[in-house]
Amino acid sequence: MSLRRSFWNGLYEYAATRADFVDVYGDPSGRKTNSDTWTSFGVGSEICHPDGTLNIRGGYIAVDLYFTDAFQYSKLYGMKDSIERILSDLGEVIWDEPDADKKNRHLWVRRGVDFSGDMTEAYRWMTDGLLAMRNVYELLG
Repeated sequence: MSLRRSFWNGLYEYAATRADFVDVYGDPSGRKTNSDTWTSFGVGSEICHPDGTLNIRGGYIAVDLYFTDAFQYSKLYGMKDSIERILSDLGEVIWDEPDADKKNRHLWVRRGVDFSGDMTEAYRWMTDGLLAMRNVYELLG
C-alpha cells in the first residue's frame, strides 16, 4: 500500500474516533481510499473548503482553506491578526497575497513530519488543524 493511501486511511480512522471532528465534518471512516496528495472536507460552501495535504518528498503535512472567491478571501485577510491568533498553536500561518494574479487563494499552516515513524501525532495535528480552519471559515459569517 502506498504511503499516501496509508496516511489518509489512518487519518480517517483516527478522525472517526474524535467526537469533535465527527460533529463538524461527519464520520470519515467510510471514505474511499485516497492515493492523492490532498483530501478535502466540505463546509457546505462553494467559495471555500478546508483541505489536508501531505508532501512526502518535502517532509510536511498542511491544512488550508482553499478559496475560489477572491472577495471572500480578501474579507478573511482583513481579519489576519485574529486568524493568526486562532491558528498560532498549529505553526506558521502562510497567506497568499489577496491581489495575487491567480484564480484561487490559500490560507495554510504546515508542519514537518517524519513519515517513517508513528503517524498518530500527525493525525492529531491535522484533525485539530481542520477543526481550526472550520472555526476560521465561520468568521466569514
